[in-house]
Amino acid sequence: MKRTLLPCLVLTLTSFAALAQTPSRTYELKNGNWYNGKDFTPGTWYVANGVLSRKAPARVDSVVDLLGRYVTPPMGDAFCSSVTDNPSASKVINLYAEEGTFYLQMLSHTQEGRSKVQPLLNKAGAPDAVFANGGLTCNLGYPFVKYEAPAQGIRTPEMIAQRYDFIKQQRKMLGNGYWFIDNKDSLNKAWPKIIGQKPGAISIYLLDAQNSGGKENKGLTADMAKAIVKKAHKAKLQVWVHVATPDDVRLGLKLGVDGFANLPGHNWDGTGDSKKFELTDADLKQLAKKKTAVITLFSHAQSAAPRPAVQEFHAKALQRLFDNNVNVVLGSDDPQRTGRAELNYWHILGNLDARNTLKVLCENTPRAIFPKRKIGRIEEGYEASFLVLSDNPLTNILKVRASAFKMKNGQWVK
Repeated sequence: MKRTLLPCLVLTLTSFAALAQTPSRTYELKNGNWYNGKDFTPGTWYVANGVLSRKAPARVDSVVDLLGRYVTPPMGDAFCSSVTDNPSASKVINLYAEEGTFYLQMLSHTQEGRSKVQPLLNKAGAPDAVFANGGLTCNLGYPFVKYEAPAQGIRTPEMIAQRYDFIKQQRKMLGNGYWFIDNKDSLNKAWPKIIGQKPGAISIYLLDAQNSGGKENKGLTADMAKAIVKKAHKAKLQVWVHVATPDDVRLGLKLGVDGFANLPGHNWDGTGDSKKFELTDADLKQLAKKKTAVITLFSHAQSAAPRPAVQEFHAKALQRLFDNNVNVVLGSDDPQRTGRAELNYWHILGNLDARNTLKVLCENTPRAIFPKRKIGRIEEGYEASFLVLSDNPLTNILKVRASAFKMKNGQWVK
């Protein structure tokens, strides 16, 4: 029996819950404007067995009149830091779902943080998530202090500085929040344990590897990074790399990493010359050619006081990425909030192209997190996950966060 939803498309929580309990229901979704990767195309789509189709199924249970609303794939956050190791994790997860972000990637966290939130994710009505677990670095390299100091009850920068010699001797979080990889023996010894934690991706640190690889507070040497990438790819795991310099980016490209967790200068304070962070045209062409995912993480440079030089540098860098067709994805690395901080910062930079940004949010980012899944597009046979927006996000990209209602894998999200 067909059922047409009310014209105002306002359903009670009870009816949403009832629909969500029947994933095998089929739907006809008419009079919608559907995202095609560039703009919107009017038309009718069907949902059957949790996937999208242009062909009408043998039976349609409900007809939904979208009344000219705008339909996009859900969004993603490829560097989510506000869910694991956060006492307010359940609240943040709900915020992500409400904003229409259904795909998350955690690039650095503890096993305890993962175990607490994993039951809340990867299910109906909640985002799907990939966990990279602890970051791979050199002895005493970043993020050693980030995890070891709090484990010792030392949290303020002042106390960390005062007790750094003590912290250096501790290893409570080794094999948890971080791994030390300094040679092939340490890699071969640690690798079975790393894989045993069932990561969905691998997170490594190259922080001025050419000059400082293997040094305290820095990251891996080039040789160790190469060995890790080889092992990870053999295990069919993506490798995401944190970088500090353009040379780190070039090394990552040479090694064949799958994504960059940030760009050089993402947290620049405005002192000195920004040219030391700039990628060349050849670098950008190589990134585009390899389709390597790039998280900018520019919002890390925000402060209470405006920094015109920093914003000018970031605006130029972002535009150059778009102009060269680099596979830009969104990641926030915000310990408390969703990905909105990064998107808001892009908006503040000005002259933001809504078409490029919508593609980043709804296509590039989800597909970078889950490259083997049919998501991020409105296409035949793709997962029936989408946002229905009352306003056209191409007129104001921030409107993408305000959806009238949502569907995830063929089930309505209340």
